[in-house]
Amino acid sequence: MTVLIRPEGQTADDLKLSRRTLGALGGLLFSGYAVAALAKEAKPITTDAEGLSTETVTYAAPDGFQLPAYVARPAGDGPFPVVVVVSEIFGVHEYIRDICRRLAKQGYAAIAPAFFVRVEDPAPLSDMQRIMQIVAAANY
Repeated sequence: MTVLIRPEGQTADDLKLSRRTLGALGGLLFSGYAVAALAKEAKPITTDAEGLSTETVTYAAPDGFQLPAYVARPAGDGPFPVVVVVSEIFGVHEYIRDICRRLAKQGYAAIAPAFFVRVEDPAPLSDMQRIMQIVAAANY
């Protein structure tokens, strides 16, 4: 039995923690954290293009197809080291363009080719089945 108050004060034996007590304490702490975490609204990070040169360019493939790519680099004369940013299955969307701008802010020329556009651009889509069909059809 835990005694919290006695005339001579508390001793080390007054508060004995068991696994059950520690589990309840951990659950209480987590529930407080969960409420605080849900109260915060996550906002995406957006890197501005100030001091950068950004554009969408096209590169001719051997078969004549014009492959679009997003390019971000520091403004001014180079040369700049180049980083190729490979998008995931969702194509070149705002997050990928933001990654290019972040790299450009660090002094790199970043290029993100839109690999799946030969079939269809998956970036504006939200239908996961259609996105998977596009990815499956893009056999490079």
